[in-house]
Amino acid sequence: MENKEADNPGTPGNIQNSEMDEKVSDIDDFYQNMTDELKKQRNLLKERLEQQELISEISRSFVSSGESQALINEAIAKLGNYHKVSRVIIFNMDYHGGNVNMMYQWSTDNHILRKGNFDIHAFAKSHFPEKLYDSSSMPFVSCSDTTKSTIDDARELIVDDVYAFISVPLYVEGFLWGVLVTEQCHTPRHWTDNEKRFVTMIASTIAAAIMLDVYNYELKDAITKVTATSKAKGDFLSVMSHEIRTPLNVILNMASIAKNAEDLERKDYALDKIINASKHLLGVINDILDMSKIEAHKYEIVPVKFNFEEMISRVVDIINSRVEEKQQKLLVKIDKNIPKNIVCDDQRLSQIITNLLGNAVKFTPENGTINLETQLLGEKNEVCTIQIAVTDTGIGISAEQQKNLFQSFQQAEANTTRKYGGTGLGLSISKSFVELMGGNIWVESEPGKGSTFAFTIQAQRCPLSESEETNEQTETEDPSVGSKDQKDTKINYSGHRILLVEDMEINRTIVLMLLEETEINIDCAENGVQAVEMYKENPGKYEMIFMDIHMPIMDGYEATRQIRLMEKEQNETSGQQNRIPIIAMTANVFKEDIDNCINAGMDGHLGKPLDINAFMEKLHTHLF
Repeated sequence: MENKEADNPGTPGNIQNSEMDEKVSDIDDFYQNMTDELKKQRNLLKERLEQQELISEISRSFVSSGESQALINEAIAKLGNYHKVSRVIIFNMDYHGGNVNMMYQWSTDNHILRKGNFDIHAFAKSHFPEKLYDSSSMPFVSCSDTTKSTIDDARELIVDDVYAFISVPLYVEGFLWGVLVTEQCHTPRHWTDNEKRFVTMIASTIAAAIMLDVYNYELKDAITKVTATSKAKGDFLSVMSHEIRTPLNVILNMASIAKNAEDLERKDYALDKIINASKHLLGVINDILDMSKIEAHKYEIVPVKFNFEEMISRVVDIINSRVEEKQQKLLVKIDKNIPKNIVCDDQRLSQIITNLLGNAVKFTPENGTINLETQLLGEKNEVCTIQIAVTDTGIGISAEQQKNLFQSFQQAEANTTRKYGGTGLGLSISKSFVELMGGNIWVESEPGKGSTFAFTIQAQRCPLSESEETNEQTETEDPSVGSKDQKDTKINYSGHRILLVEDMEINRTIVLMLLEETEINIDCAENGVQAVEMYKENPGKYEMIFMDIHMPIMDGYEATRQIRLMEKEQNETSGQQNRIPIIAMTANVFKEDIDNCINAGMDGHLGKPLDINAFMEKLHTHLF
């Protein structure tokens, strides 16, 4: 009997077999696909584990001891060998020059470094942000075929045989420090996502190493600077100890000599030495205070109107005694084109000139010559550029020594202080003052041929008043008029009465003894409360008040404010406008101290230790 179903494919048996075969085939495909996917995932996992191991190895090398440059070169070599690429290069961005510097490079033996004109700097700036603080979103640029690339200028890389690349930015402290470039030569290359990811991870690791290197460099630099500063200040303190103790030794011992001396000439000799040592000590203290204010950026220039030639004359008078002592010759030349009156800080200007002349006297041997020359270099919109130069025939300064001259706490040589004295602050202070007055200072010198210290300042021209023009004409017609030699400096103040407010008995005694010959009447108060009460009892009794600032119970500021308040009430009652001059007399000598005195209602300021000439000038100005 024939089986008809076997020959008939449409029979139910054949249909079931066909469906079964299809299902088996689908299952085989599914398992094959699953096997392929598992194999792919296994290979990917293996690749990532290898990459992670390589990154860990590189990271461990960076935290170990070793030269950072060698470690980074080793890291990019591992990256290049792992990906079997042609070149790996790290460029550093040069923002100032608008280009890049090749910092690290690796290439296979048969690939030389690029020589083309591809602008890495422009490429990096156009594709990577200059600041990036979120490293989790690290940007990158990749190209699989530069011959078909749509990236700007990428085709220029073909000149260097670059057919594919991955470029990743390197951020240090959030700023674009440079670029890591992985390059494939000869042939295009399809970069997988895993390869791109791995290059960015290596780049981040290297960027962290570079940042650590930067930190270490900055730390070493900071330590070096701190050590140098500490040494300089240690040397400075040693110098200060010498500079302060030396005059103190003179003052103490000469005071004993003067006290026990029966011979008047011996007593006068000792007193002269005490005065000179005291002036030196005051100069040292002033230098220290000036430098501390300058370093704290709290120094300001106080422009005032003054007679330029008279200021030069005062400075020369101060320095002349030292010139005569060393039998030197001091020549002064003043440019007649410099305005008679100018506006700038006369005290700081005279301090600079005094310092330069003092140095010239110090470093010039006996019978040497010193020249002080002033010159008007130019004028624009009534602002004059004035140059002042001091030239000596002294020991001179070498080019190497000149590098230290205008630095704080330093002199030309380490033994200069021991041999010649001085704090090593004068030129540094002078430089700061000159720059505050819109100028600059410099030195021209050779060993054994003397030195020239010159500086410029900017000063406002100030026209002469009618009275000044008249006086100038009178002096021209009769040079003896107004001559210092004919001026009577001894003025009798009998009949005048002033109030001296000072808490320290020795300071009151000094003023009383200094003014004894003037026959002026002086009442004393020991604090602000006493001063206010004495003024309140008889407001018209005193013609002038000299007021200390720091006193117990009530300071000079508050005492002045209360006196001014009483004065205002009296004037409102009487309908008059009386104002008693109040002059501050204090060791606080900075600009803000003077401003505080004026703001409290005072009319002037005298610094301690007292300059008797400045004291007498204030006295004469307000009493006559």
